[in-house]
Amino acid sequence: MKKIFSYAMLLLAGTFAFTACSDDNDSNPKVIQPTEFSMFQPSVGTATIDLKGSKNIELSWTLPAFTDLGAPIVPNFVIQVSPTGKFTKAFDRKKKNYEEADYIEVDQTFTTAVGKVNSETFDLALQQFFGWGSEEDVPANLSVVVRAIASVRDASLRDYCSIISSNTVNLNVIPYFINLAPTIWYMVGNNIGSASWNNAPDQVGKGLIPLLPSSTEENVIIHTGFFKGGTEFKFVLTPGNWDDQLNFESVDSIDANIIYDETKDHNIGINNDGYYTVKVYTSTKKIVIKPYEKEVKSFSSMAMPGTQNDWDTSKDEMTACETLNGDGNNHVWMAKFEPTASGEVKFAANNAWDDNWGAEAFPFGTGTNGGPNIPFEAGSFTVFLNDITGQYYFIANEETEE
Repeated sequence: MKKIFSYAMLLLAGTFAFTACSDDNDSNPKVIQPTEFSMFQPSVGTATIDLKGSKNIELSWTLPAFTDLGAPIVPNFVIQVSPTGKFTKAFDRKKKNYEEADYIEVDQTFTTAVGKVNSETFDLALQQFFGWGSEEDVPANLSVVVRAIASVRDASLRDYCSIISSNTVNLNVIPYFINLAPTIWYMVGNNIGSASWNNAPDQVGKGLIPLLPSSTEENVIIHTGFFKGGTEFKFVLTPGNWDDQLNFESVDSIDANIIYDETKDHNIGINNDGYYTVKVYTSTKKIVIKPYEKEVKSFSSMAMPGTQNDWDTSKDEMTACETLNGDGNNHVWMAKFEPTASGEVKFAANNAWDDNWGAEAFPFGTGTNGGPNIPFEAGSFTVFLNDITGQYYFIANEETEE
């Protein structure tokens, strides 16, 4: 969890030095312990706030007095949100203690008496607290209770005084589901894609193959595919840049029967031909490589039938990305997808519906054969599909100035 209470901003008139509440003396301005401060009812009153359609929720409060002589100390303020009005057990983002917690802190800090709480950040706190996994989990309306807390700390994160809380106010909101895109790492090597060891920015889908997000594990990206024995690969974070990379030294629980390291660059060498699943845990930057032992089916073509092309299984064709490992071993497909309106789409192999993949998640998810249609939004995307796992990702293309 990102540390909410960062360094306090201590604004002092003159050269006075403060002592802690427990260690005051007569020669210094005394830091006192305030017991309360007040949050005002926001100007929206009881009106419902559309979190997706708004930019900020403006909250304000009085400044608690931390000194007896008027020397200004500006504390850090953080907003807490509770669906019940109880503030007894904080939600732990690491432990995800849904059943125990009754409030969560919004991941934003303020140092004035007015806090413009980012609506998306506020919505994300609600999503994390309730554990919403899809749009279907999100209620149409939600009533919550909010309060501010104040904390004063020095550069060593030492508390000058105890944390205090304001009164509470009620908010009515319309929440929405936020798809959390994980960090993407790209594989590059002499067994990756269609270009050996080419990490140039224009090689995404060619010399660079992105690992795709897991639908069941947070902060995990995965690739399952065929690797030739005697070949090597590694990972880069930014196309065109070798500075941030993961390699053999990042592999967790190394199995010498599967991989080897015989180069000064610590590339990950594959011992034997075969299908393997490669996982990258993006939060710890650890790699796990295991053989993939299920039956694999290969396809000669892939397309994206949907509302944008009247569900034609031959339209919006995708390009085979993996060609370095021989014919019949490609399982990653790529396409540029630029719908002008929202709609639904699926992935279909060999110009037919016999093998098709879909899921209800966007922009990434794991489709199942014969699964539901994938909802999409208007925009410009580079789409990747792994036909072994059904994983897909509609990666939004960055806008460029003409």
